[in-house]
Amino acid sequence: MTGQKKKKRLPISAAALTVLLLAVLLSAVFLSGCASSKYQAIEIEGIGTEAVSQEEKESAGGEQDVELETEAGEILEAGEPDPADAEAQGPQEAARNADLALQEPQEASVDADLASQEPQETSVNADPAAQPAAAPGEDETFFNGHIVAIDAGHQAKANAEKEPIGPSSETMKAKMPAGAVGTVLGVKEYELTLTVAEKLKEELENKGYQVVMIRESHDVNLSNSERARLANESGAEIFIRLHANSMENTGVYGALAMCMTAQNPYNAALHDNSYRLAKTIIDQVCALTGTKNRGVQEVDNNGEINWSEIPVAVVEMGFLSNPDEERWLSEGDYQDKIVSGIAAAVDSYFTN
Repeated sequence: MTGQKKKKRLPISAAALTVLLLAVLLSAVFLSGCASSKYQAIEIEGIGTEAVSQEEKESAGGEQDVELETEAGEILEAGEPDPADAEAQGPQEAARNADLALQEPQEASVDADLASQEPQETSVNADPAAQPAAAPGEDETFFNGHIVAIDAGHQAKANAEKEPIGPSSETMKAKMPAGAVGTVLGVKEYELTLTVAEKLKEELENKGYQVVMIRESHDVNLSNSERARLANESGAEIFIRLHANSMENTGVYGALAMCMTAQNPYNAALHDNSYRLAKTIIDQVCALTGTKNRGVQEVDNNGEINWSEIPVAVVEMGFLSNPDEERWLSEGDYQDKIVSGIAAAVDSYFTN
């Protein structure tokens, strides 16, 4: 041992130790920086499918204007979720967006429904002429199948010209003599008869009858034969002719009806039905008004009867020459009773 030389250890200086420590630290820093750069590059390449690293968020400094490009080429502002990738959204956010997507078709369908309603509303306000016609019986008067002709006796201006009292008759009478005039109130027969005729028309139409009015004005010039012809050609089944009487004896009052005799040379075949109609009318009228019932007079010399080709009744509603009856006939309530009586008689005629 004495023959061997011992090796001497060189002491490490403080400077060398400092350099060594610096080298180790620099190496660690270099390696750490490379790892960070690699991680950062991967995240940028996969943007839209991977979350941004915490370091990138911190380096962004919380700014909200940064724009990122997705794989689809769409530009999204920082903080806005990419709809192409549901995984990048939180569960609540994804559910909310799904609900919104489901609501859009519903809103569209509502808009479509509203649009489909507009043409319907327009059609309601369209031209009334284009609307479907009302069902039968809704806006129309009910028709019971019977037609009645009504003649309001006389006219404003008399016609003194002559005509035969019946077909082929040699007996002549005035085409339309002047009507009676009340002795106290001056009630004119031609005015009274039209007033009652109009009320009777309304009453019968309310019962479903079709009514043919021979005249509806005072300013006409119609003879007895012409009035009968109008009724004959109208399709009416019966003919009611309204009049009022007059006599020199002012004490006479009451109502009566007239028709042809069973031997009438012009239309005897109508006697039975005409008599039944006349009798029913006068009985009903007198029962309602309380005036005297003078019954049915059968005559063969009356042009108002002889030209008729359908059952006919001449109704003398009362005597204008009687002061009391003239007043009654001028009153609306009394006229209404006459109308009710005639209408009831017409019902009875067609049902019995």
